[in-house]
Amino acid sequence: MRPASEFTNPEALAKSILGFAQGYRSLLVPQPKVLADTVMTLGMLVPLSDKVLPLKSYFNMVQTLQRSAYMARALSLDMTRDMSTGTPDEAAVREARARDIENEVRKAGVSVMSQQFVHQTDNSLPEAERQQALRRREERLSQDAQQHLCTEDVFMLACAFLDLDIAKQGSIYYLKGESPEFKDTKKHRNPISLKDGKTLKSLSSGLARPTDDRGTVERGQIESGYNHLVKLMQLHNTMLDVVRWIKDGERMNPPITRTKVMVRKHFGDMSHTDYERITTMARREGLMAFRNRVKDPRNNYTLRQHNHEYIVEMSKKIGRTPQKTLDDFIEDMRKHLSAQSALKAKQKSMGAGSKG
Repeated sequence: MRPASEFTNPEALAKSILGFAQGYRSLLVPQPKVLADTVMTLGMLVPLSDKVLPLKSYFNMVQTLQRSAYMARALSLDMTRDMSTGTPDEAAVREARARDIENEVRKAGVSVMSQQFVHQTDNSLPEAERQQALRRREERLSQDAQQHLCTEDVFMLACAFLDLDIAKQGSIYYLKGESPEFKDTKKHRNPISLKDGKTLKSLSSGLARPTDDRGTVERGQIESGYNHLVKLMQLHNTMLDVVRWIKDGERMNPPITRTKVMVRKHFGDMSHTDYERITTMARREGLMAFRNRVKDPRNNYTLRQHNHEYIVEMSKKIGRTPQKTLDDFIEDMRKHLSAQSALKAKQKSMGAGSKG
């Protein structure tokens, strides 16, 4: 898979994708923007996946994410359409409110989206007419979302651009996840080269076949794979909320260190397994510090005997281990020296100013 560093510049990425797509004339790209969005969405999804899952599961999941993103954005703009945008400040407030609604809808899902539709419908209408208006509105948004979804051709171009690992076992095509926690559950697969346009077109045609028209075993695997991806996305979204909640505690006065027990309780009695997976995701994305499990071999000091005895005595008085007591002493000394240094710099600056 292409390195994540290539996704940092969306404009450069879009140009690179279009240049790549021109080499596959047999695959149709109705909207270049959708192709770029598909690459970004798939490029975010595959690194989360820790299994070998059916290719069709990924295709269905990408379409679901794109549909949800469009409908959330459309609904957020619809609900803020009456807000004033006469000044830059008012426009910024409207945009911020639209983003908040969009995030709420994405997190809460279709049920909250339907409730928001109801709130936007005229309550003076009879219940039957109100529900009918609600259904028409949902159908219109769903229909509008279709042009923002990837086609089978676009999806396969995204797979080829990302250089994903696709292989066949039996009659089913699988896509390998790229998570560091990956477990190879389906061995003896036959890898497929994605450099040939005919191969991509053949895979695209296979994706177009509805899930319900497939055999029982294949249909079960597709649905199971899709549900697994849904679970991973839910964990990823929860991870962002967990990180935000922990950092909010650190910014309080005085700071609050929100522990594993606190996090699990706050987020609905989260299981130990889900907590570990969430923290692993956060560390991998640079949102939480990695655990320092490996001790630096140079971190080995010997105190003079009287200093050692003093630390041991103090640790007994304050009820901490000698190691933590020593660390506290050093931290206090560092703060003291930093304060002294800042005071000297301030005095020196004031002295220079008075001379001038």
